[in-house]
Amino acid sequence: NLGWKLAAVVRGRAPETLLDTYHAERHPVGKRLLMNTQAQGLLFLSGAEVQPLRDVLHELIRYPEVSKHFAAMVGGLDIHYELDGGAHPLLGLRLPHVPLEGPGQPTSSTEALRRGRGVLLDLADNAELRRRAAPWVDRVDLITATVPGPTAGCLGDTSALLLRPDGHVAWAAPGSFADLPMALDRWFGPAR
Repeated sequence: NLGWKLAAVVRGRAPETLLDTYHAERHPVGKRLLMNTQAQGLLFLSGAEVQPLRDVLHELIRYPEVSKHFAAMVGGLDIHYELDGGAHPLLGLRLPHVPLEGPGQPTSSTEALRRGRGVLLDLADNAELRRRAAPWVDRVDLITATVPGPTAGCLGDTSALLLRPDGHVAWAAPGSFADLPMALDRWFGPAR
């Protein structure tokens, strides 16, 4: 979270105010991590008073959704940053690994982030989106691609996604692109 922000500010690619987002995003994550660590520590205590908790947890973890939730929590993949910019369900979440198809384009969302830059995924081949994003192409990779098969379901009706270098969704559109320049400006500095 901090690494890409520091690099962007030092290189003059983002405003210094970007660094102010670090505390607001990471402080809640740190609090949750502490709570999680304390809970795990309690499970290691011996004694009859802890056994009912272990038994309940053992029962719950058999459910695939609960097991998946715990795995994401322990692995830090469930981190959700409270970001301004709308109510899209993916906003603030790390984009899951999704395959991408497009001529000469990366083959997955993970590969698209490999360069350590912002990524604007155009999932609807929209010329208006590309026009609005053009002033940021020196800092943000524009990728026009589709998501094949059943994997597309995790994106719903999303037509475009702006990803930060850490993989978190900074902006998402099922429709209008009017607020895209504001999101690009916030995360990647003013248009050039």
